[in-house]
Amino acid sequence: MSKKAGVAVVRAIYRYAVVQDLLILMGFLLLTALLTWPWIINLKNAVADEGDPYMIAWTLWWDFHQTFTHPLALFHANIFYPYKYTLAFSEHDYGIALIFFPLFALGMRPLAVHAVATFCGFAFSGYAQFRLTRTLTRSTGAAWIAGIIFAFVPYRFHVLSHLHYLFAGWLPLLLEALVIFARRRTWRSAAYLGIAFTMNALTCTSYFILSLLPLGLSIVFLVGNYRLERDRDFWVRGATALGISSVVLLPFMLPYYFVMKLYGFVRSTDEVAVNSPTYLNWFVAEGRNKLWKGFGGALPNSSHKLFPGMLPILLALFSCVSRGTKNEPDRQQTPVASKRKLLVVLDVIAWLALAAAILATGYQGAGKPVFGVKIYEIVTSGRALFVCAVAVIFRLAVAYPGILRPLPQKNLIESIRSVRSDAFVLGLIWLTCGFLGSLGMNFFLNRMLYDYVPLFRAIRIPSHWAMIAYVGLALLAGIGTLRLAEGLQRRQRQLRPIFIFVVIATALLFELRAMPLRLIRGKADPDQITLRLKQTSMRGGIVELPHDLGRSLPHRYMLRAADHEKPLVNATSSFVSPLTWEIQSATQDGPIPSNFIDLLEGIPTSYLVIHTGEITSERRLDYEAFIAQAIFDGRLRFINRFDGRDDLYAVVKNEPQAKTEAPLPFALGIKDWATLLNEDPVNVIGHYSKWSQKLYRVYLVSFGGLPRYAGFLSDLKVLGRGVLPNSADDETRLQANLDKLTLDWLERENFRAIYQSLTNERFVDALSEHAGITLAPAERADLIEKLDGGGLTRAQALIAIVDNQELVKKEENRSLILLHYFGYLRRNPDDPPDNNLNGFNYWLKDLEKSGDIGRLPRAFMSSIERERIEQK
Repeated sequence: MSKKAGVAVVRAIYRYAVVQDLLILMGFLLLTALLTWPWIINLKNAVADEGDPYMIAWTLWWDFHQTFTHPLALFHANIFYPYKYTLAFSEHDYGIALIFFPLFALGMRPLAVHAVATFCGFAFSGYAQFRLTRTLTRSTGAAWIAGIIFAFVPYRFHVLSHLHYLFAGWLPLLLEALVIFARRRTWRSAAYLGIAFTMNALTCTSYFILSLLPLGLSIVFLVGNYRLERDRDFWVRGATALGISSVVLLPFMLPYYFVMKLYGFVRSTDEVAVNSPTYLNWFVAEGRNKLWKGFGGALPNSSHKLFPGMLPILLALFSCVSRGTKNEPDRQQTPVASKRKLLVVLDVIAWLALAAAILATGYQGAGKPVFGVKIYEIVTSGRALFVCAVAVIFRLAVAYPGILRPLPQKNLIESIRSVRSDAFVLGLIWLTCGFLGSLGMNFFLNRMLYDYVPLFRAIRIPSHWAMIAYVGLALLAGIGTLRLAEGLQRRQRQLRPIFIFVVIATALLFELRAMPLRLIRGKADPDQITLRLKQTSMRGGIVELPHDLGRSLPHRYMLRAADHEKPLVNATSSFVSPLTWEIQSATQDGPIPSNFIDLLEGIPTSYLVIHTGEITSERRLDYEAFIAQAIFDGRLRFINRFDGRDDLYAVVKNEPQAKTEAPLPFALGIKDWATLLNEDPVNVIGHYSKWSQKLYRVYLVSFGGLPRYAGFLSDLKVLGRGVLPNSADDETRLQANLDKLTLDWLERENFRAIYQSLTNERFVDALSEHAGITLAPAERADLIEKLDGGGLTRAQALIAIVDNQELVKKEENRSLILLHYFGYLRRNPDDPPDNNLNGFNYWLKDLEKSGDIGRLPRAFMSSIERERIEQK
């Protein structure tokens, strides 16, 4: 064969390999379509929720947009204006965005690109694990098993909202690149290693950090296993590849250092500890998995769902089964003289570290110096044990001590090499590192990494180590399946291995299935106000209200920032700017302070957007009062209302040329609380909800039951007469109105029928009985004595019991729920369509369990019954 013909054959084989890999990738895409159905038919706007996917969609867009407009300012994003390096407040996702730049170039919406990237993330992860396992085992069947496990492990569905954690294919590709380079130290292999290292870091900074430890241990093992200690090509070419990669990564890593120094963005040990799982979390399954849904849900702190499924664990255990090969005895049991000094040093370090661990344990919390030094603050037991463990491992890797000399191998590496393959050891390394790392501050290794490796102080959620573990678990499961197939074939020679692989793959697909996958169709297209902002020039930024970091609204504002491309002041991210917290603090609850306009002017803010459809009815008064005052003072100017719900205001100081285009959608006149109640009963809650709750307790203490809607609202209007919201004397007027109402209350026929004939002692006891509380003997005696002596009227005694803190706490939830029925539904809880108190009791139980009061207004405001009321 001629040289030219040989080259042609090589090229043909190479093309076949590429086609083969493309077919494998297509196979994983088809499996993804099946196991994530109906995601594939909703690629325009499919999201797991309306929170982080919106933020990540914006991130992908920004990476594309800034790369082709101002690449040197990539990290100066259009969020958290006027701060700098704001892209580094969270993951930059550049490695993912880079792959999907063509979709942006074709005009796809950010949310659609995000949906496609999420879908591809499953397939890419499976394909990458397939490649790793095939490279290490040379078995296509084992590779398919490992790929299926890694692609569809339940934890991947757990991070469905976080694309950068889901898109984890570069982890197994990085390990594969390292293995290939250790076997063939060519420049081509080195280039593959450098590309994989770079793309892993560009895709997810967290995985870049977390992979450093298992990658380092893998290098140590491969160097020993392939005897690369003196291989010049390995060290020179490997260092060159990783050095070039580091230079490429430097501009993407430095901004994180800058924000740490500029804004103090570092995770505290307490924050990491709170988010640290325990080993029990490995028995908690992700709820989207159809087979294991609810598994482990009763365990404490079950929010970290790390259970990988039963079959992957069982298959991984089969990897421990030996093929039955015998090992040749080692030729030399005594270490050479050149290593003896190193062994002595390692032995001394190990013994000293063990002694230090014992001392640190004994003196922990002693609070006094030992030999003049506070050793318990410098040397903790965890740190000392870590040093001891490292010294012992290195000592065994060099040579076994004399007590272990009867072993046929001279050190730990050769023992491992003689029994197991590269695949087994590497799988074990990654599984062990990932599992122990996932325990966070519950394991000393992580405390050491946090204390001594600054990079690890950026990790808030240690459970992300689990993805490292799944690389190892999937690899071991592939090996285990291969061992199982070989064992069964030895027993049943007519049984073909492919049949075993197909059966196990089918069983895995059944166990790991999540279809039909619950998804949400996100708001992919911009609304009218976003289109208007895109066309509007501005000197400063945009503030959008309401702002609540506990809801998805800031995420939506970020998604829309990808459409209007203007600077957004208040956003959300892993770290949040101080200004954003200040905006939330000023506007989240109660009246908006008048100096909030000073904050807007100073930022500087050009435009204020208020999404009235997202404001709960009881908060509208707070917003309208603030807006009215700012307009009256000439500091805000109404521009227009869009889509019937989104109001645009200009901050006059920063945009003096802005012009009004439509009349203000609400009257500027100030109304008293009684008038507001008459216009919309929802005003029973919100600004003066504490006074509404107080009137509720007056009813309860007087008559022992829930007040009725009509009578309660009538009395509340009396209480609210002349009370102007945010006025200087509103509380004084409310108290005066309550005093008058209480005097009239005692003269009412239904009250007199119960209490007129009672002695003061019986009067107090009857009120406390209706309230459902037992007064302290001293408090009861004091009330009776003052009533008998004329120092207290019965009206005052009634209010004294109404204000009893035990009663206030006991009735907090019941009163709030009742007020929501009165305000939003304008009826009693047992009126039609309910006709009973089942709904009321449901909310009472839910509120007592969750403690999330914010759910009440959102649920009542979005109810069908409320929508019908508003349409009338």
